[in-house]
Amino acid sequence: MVASSGTLGHLSAPLERIRMLRRALSRRRFLSKNWLKAKRRPAKQHERVKDFRRDLFFKLGAQLSQEYDLLVLEDLDVRGLVQKGVTKKRRMRLYDSSFSELRRILG
Repeated sequence: MVASSGTLGHLSAPLERIRMLRRALSRRRFLSKNWLKAKRRPAKQHERVKDFRRDLFFKLGAQLSQEYDLLVLEDLDVRGLVQKGVTKKRRMRLYDSSFSELRRILG
């Protein structure tokens, strides 16, 4: 996400942690106690990411509404942006950007 002032924001570190936790889960023996514990860890991390992102969007929305009198949001077709020609890293960033959540909070 980039603002007109050039402020850049990425949320890739929590996604790396989720990937690492899933990898750890795959190394556990199926239905063992450690597997059950490891299965809960990615779910907790997803919940933390969701709460963090929601809080961030509320703070961003408050800041934008205080700074500007008029906010104009471009209607982006995310499915159109995410096509086979785009690299996997870029597709993941587009999916992870949560345009609809930010629009819902600002609307």
